[in-house]
Order: sequence, then C-alpha cells, then structure tokens
Amino acid sequence: MTVNIFRLIAAALAFVICASEGSRRSRALKERSEFTAEIQSMIERFSVGIRYSAKNSDELLDAENGRFARMVKSFKEQTNNTRLAWEMACSELPQYPDETAVLRELGASFGTMDTDNTLRLLECCQAEISSLKNAAEAEYSKRGKAVFQVGALCGIGAAILII
Repeated sequence: MTVNIFRLIAAALAFVICASEGSRRSRALKERSEFTAEIQSMIERFSVGIRYSAKNSDELLDAENGRFARMVKSFKEQTNNTRLAWEMACSELPQYPDETAVLRELGASFGTMDTDNTLRLLECCQAEISSLKNAAEAEYSKRGKAVFQVGALCGIGAAILII
C-alpha cells in the first residue's frame, strides 16, 4: 500500500517537473519576443528624441525605463561612464546573442557621431532589431504553446511509466 502511495507521489512529481520545464521554456520564448519589442521601441524613441528634440545620448537613456535601459542606468551609477555601463549591460544578456550584438554595435558608436550618422546608425539597428523581433514573435507563436504541451505530455508519460 505504501509502495503505491510512493509511486503516485513520484508520478505526480514527474508530471509537475516536466510540465514546469515546458512552461519555463515557453516563457523564455515569450520573454525574448518581449525583449526585442522593447529594444525596438527604445531605438525608435532614440531616433525621435534626436531628430525632433536634439537630445544627447545620456538624456535619451535617462528617459528610458525598459529592462535594458534600467540595467545600463544601474551600471552607470557604479561606473559613471555610459559607454562602459552599456557594455556591462550587454554582457548581462548572454541568452540573446543576436540582440546583444546589435546593442553592442549601437553602444559602441552611440553619442560619438554627428546627428545624421547617428540617425543612420539607429535606422540600421532598428532594421536588424525589427527582423529579430519578427523572428522571435514567429518562434513564440509557432512553438510557445507546443513546448509547454510537450513538457506536459512527457510528464504524463513519465507518470504512467512510474505507476
């Protein structure tokens, strides 16, 4: 009798672990999609701020409140160097290699060029991020639900095997 209870507990545990892993992976796909959308919006606001308000890079960054911008601001408080803070924030994004490459490129040149060249750089970065955003959204819509369901099915399969 106690063996059956332990088997039921083990089966339930196997299901929960597999379903939670599927959920975690689905959430990671969604977070990447949301992150690229956030970066795309930030770059758009940078372009508008430069074109119509003649703001400098520090003023633009100070006006931002997205995840990446908060990371840069946090590192900037420690280092008092925007370029170094930007690079440090990029180093914190290893799970997004393509997005990180675009952000590194932007951070290395942002604020060092004249207005026209800065706007061209922002246009290039925006095009790259837009492409990455579309790919991330497509991957999430295509695989997000399936990843969770596969995890749950694996959990059910493991539970059946245990019982």
